[in-house]
Amino acid sequence: MEKLHGLDTSLLQFLKRRESYPHKPSEVRHIQTHISHVFMVPPYVYKIKKPVNFEFLDYSTLEKRKKLCHREVELNRRLCDGVYLKVVAIAKNDDTYQFVEEDERPESTVEYAVKMNQLDEEYFLHTYIDEGTLTKEHLDRVADKLAAFYLDQEPNPKIEKWGQIENIRVNTDENFNQTKDFVGKTIDENAYAAIKHFTNAYFEKNEELFKRRIKTRRIVDGHGDLHLEHIHITPEQVRIYDCIEFNDRFRYGDLAADLAYLAMDLDFNDCWQEEHYFINRMSAKLEDPDLLQIIDFYKCYRAYVKGKVKSMQSVEEEVEPEDRKKAASLASRYFYLSLRYAMIGSKPSVIIFMGRVGTGKSTLAEYLKERLNVEYFSSDRIRKTLAGVPLTQRVSEEERDSLYSSEMSKRTYDTLMDRAVQSVTNGKSVILDATFSRKEGRKKLVRALDEQDVDYCFIEIQASDETIKERLESRQNKKVVSDARLEDFDKLNQNYTPPQEIPEEHSLAVNSEQSIKKTIGKVYLALTDRNIN
Repeated sequence: MEKLHGLDTSLLQFLKRRESYPHKPSEVRHIQTHISHVFMVPPYVYKIKKPVNFEFLDYSTLEKRKKLCHREVELNRRLCDGVYLKVVAIAKNDDTYQFVEEDERPESTVEYAVKMNQLDEEYFLHTYIDEGTLTKEHLDRVADKLAAFYLDQEPNPKIEKWGQIENIRVNTDENFNQTKDFVGKTIDENAYAAIKHFTNAYFEKNEELFKRRIKTRRIVDGHGDLHLEHIHITPEQVRIYDCIEFNDRFRYGDLAADLAYLAMDLDFNDCWQEEHYFINRMSAKLEDPDLLQIIDFYKCYRAYVKGKVKSMQSVEEEVEPEDRKKAASLASRYFYLSLRYAMIGSKPSVIIFMGRVGTGKSTLAEYLKERLNVEYFSSDRIRKTLAGVPLTQRVSEEERDSLYSSEMSKRTYDTLMDRAVQSVTNGKSVILDATFSRKEGRKKLVRALDEQDVDYCFIEIQASDETIKERLESRQNKKVVSDARLEDFDKLNQNYTPPQEIPEEHSLAVNSEQSIKKTIGKVYLALTDRNIN
């Protein structure tokens, strides 16, 4: 019999008709993921598992799907009262399907479904964010619910073993193995290598931290899929639904790993300050100061998992082409968020790409800001904007004396610094792109950032004189923001002072003589190593 979307075509058509349901709903809305079909039939929802078998999930037989439907109802009632009603069967007689009680017609049952009450869309956490109405009170109520859930659990050796590094590696190694085929498609080679390097190096450098998590009873049977769309907050009640039932090891683990999904989702939606507030609240409620240290590791992991899932959706033939395209785009965004956690974490920080003209610092800075979704400020752009000069217009020799005067340079760098400080004050990380040739300007920026108590890193991009001259010469007939050309090399070179005064923990040096791809790879790994240390 012909299959479509993992179901017999006739069964799928039956499920799409409102007349098929006992209560005759006003509409039927069909949604599918890579593992399930969901039919929204107000006031109910019917969820059917696809007959698929992945390495981490097995819905391949009717009996397995029945068992896991019951597991889903049982587990979700822990955090979601009054929603998960029961498991129902779908029976077939000749060419007719019918919803029946679970054991009413076992010989003719062809599928099982979880029947749920439908939740009002207006009360989901993602709706509050979309409408700009998310408050600290919402987050406090979620924190109360989850803290009680975690603290109510008794220690269990079967579960606690999933806090051991060798068992956590089972999940992380599986992620990297399952995404190899997506390298060059939804994730680039450098990002894949850097995230993998960060993950494995973090295990090596933080062995005592992971042992302490077990000792202090932070390993729990969690939710496993704690996304915004799974949290429902009415004035009366907080419900958290759709936990993972198909693989216990995806629920068993550090409560930080559970919380990291929600924290990552908040970051993904640019709710950085709300995320910091929520995790700080959880740390206080759980009396768990180590949560603040380990959360970025698990957010990196969770963002990568979401990138993997979206990548899988992007190649499913049964998914509509436009939806596959959207899935691929989302996968890349999640992978780059994972990369961001690996390289700079989630706290506000400032990365300064500096160095002599022609080293490629602007190319690198712009490349990273697109992928890390951070604020970006360029001295060349600020200078010309302040002067009212079109960005790609190279001014005359006479105009350049004014545009590059000491006074104008001071205004430019002061503005650059002010924008960086404003951004980190608002909870956002920043990339700065400027020569920073003078020690005084660097010290001034450092003082301002120290006052804000934010991390910063100067990355000096280096290249030989010959390479710089070749690059400057190649600009002659191109429209670029920088006015520097080959004839300016000697003067600019003489005015440049290397950043030897910057403490080692706040500075990196990267040579850009190779291809842009290899240089980017160097930057990724250098920032990743720094973030781990």
